[in-house]
Amino acid sequence: MSAKGTAKVLHKLEKSVGEGNYYEAHQMYRTVANRYVKAQNYKDAIDLLHSGALLLLKHKQVGSGTDLGLYLIEVYNLDKVPVSEESRDRIFDLAELMDAENGQRKTFLQNAISWSSSNGEYKTGDPLLQHFIGLMFWREKEYGLAESHLLVGTQESAEALALVLFEWSELEPTHDKGAYLARGVLQELAMRNLRDANTVFRIFVERLPAAYLSESKKSPNGTKTIQTFKSPLLNLTQLTLLSCQTGNPSIFKQVATKYKPVLAIDDNFGDLMTAIGERFFGIRAPKQANMLADLMSSLFSGGPAGGPARPALGAAGQSIPEPAIEEMD
Repeated sequence: MSAKGTAKVLHKLEKSVGEGNYYEAHQMYRTVANRYVKAQNYKDAIDLLHSGALLLLKHKQVGSGTDLGLYLIEVYNLDKVPVSEESRDRIFDLAELMDAENGQRKTFLQNAISWSSSNGEYKTGDPLLQHFIGLMFWREKEYGLAESHLLVGTQESAEALALVLFEWSELEPTHDKGAYLARGVLQELAMRNLRDANTVFRIFVERLPAAYLSESKKSPNGTKTIQTFKSPLLNLTQLTLLSCQTGNPSIFKQVATKYKPVLAIDDNFGDLMTAIGERFFGIRAPKQANMLADLMSSLFSGGPAGGPARPALGAAGQSIPEPAIEEMD
């Protein structure tokens, strides 16, 4: 079809939507897009589907608009469309018009990430796309889902993740905020992302109430001043970070051993420490090679239908043995 013919079809379809003939318009969009796809005219199919999905979503035709969006991702895959600003922005345009009650939105976002994984540089999906989705879930206060996407996003995602974790922790003011920080930092370290782990730690700790602070102590090698906390989980997180920065497996082993009672409050914490030991220090994990992938899959699964999954929460006043930092050398 010529450019003039395409413009004519678009005008007719837009007129049909404008007149409220939504079902007819949806079927026509699909029919014309099918013709383009059969002719391998993927560019026009993509333009048509993007235009139609936008128009229908703006007219609150959620099911029809999302269906065209899903078809758009199918054509992306057929044409092996690379991840670019243009291809990514089309997804952003549509996702912004899909609300949380849209039952097909999750499938649309999952398919978009899968497409970006197959046609981009990153196996976990395009970082900018992950960042966008993470922020979207944060706005909706779906903290567990926001966390899973921000963990594999951009450098800016680490800052957002820290704020998400802290905001999430505020929902349980009587519980130890260290559980939230440990969850974020240990997952970053398990992916060998020391830079972002430090960012998450710094931004989260800056917002801690004064009641969490204890005193300043020298690090095990005497080169750093460590702000210690009344929360064993916070101290565990800080010392694990420091051990990864030094690259000293002896320090890491001492941290893991001395904080074993603290790690025991959540099986995931122990598994994450095992993964960190393998990634940073070559300490062989006793489990199978895909342990980290299985663990991340579990943590990334988000919460049940009734709300986001929470970290294991120790009560702020409960008695958890706190290893003496000064004993570590």
